[in-house]
Amino acid sequence: MAEMYLPLKHSHLLLVAISLSFFAVRGIAHLMKASWVQRKWTRIAPHIIDTFLMGTGIALMFATGLFPIEQDWLTAKMILLVGYIMFGIKFMRAKDVMKQRSYFAAALICVLLMITVARTHHPLGMFSLM
Repeated sequence: MAEMYLPLKHSHLLLVAISLSFFAVRGIAHLMKASWVQRKWTRIAPHIIDTFLMGTGIALMFATGLFPIEQDWLTAKMILLVGYIMFGIKFMRAKDVMKQRSYFAAALICVLLMITVARTHHPLGMFSLM
């Protein structure tokens, strides 16, 4: 499984970039009330991308032997992931523009914190550097 680490890591990072880019573009378009956001493919594609993203994440856990319950930083990442998903869902369902903006910002903050936790391997992410 060790020989699979680099391909899995690069696949995971590529899927992270695709998923986050698509969320950001779709989120901005949603705030601007673009009609294409309601098309079927824009509602299905994130689920497909995120399924592969989750799959590579799980495969990386087994390839490295690092599991969220044993690693504080992975636990923090999983909690932030749940936050990102919850805020993303609330964002897409909210009717009030201020709530939409708040949920969108909260989802993006979860993502940024997730990235810093992944980079530092510390549950506080960028705040561990202070």
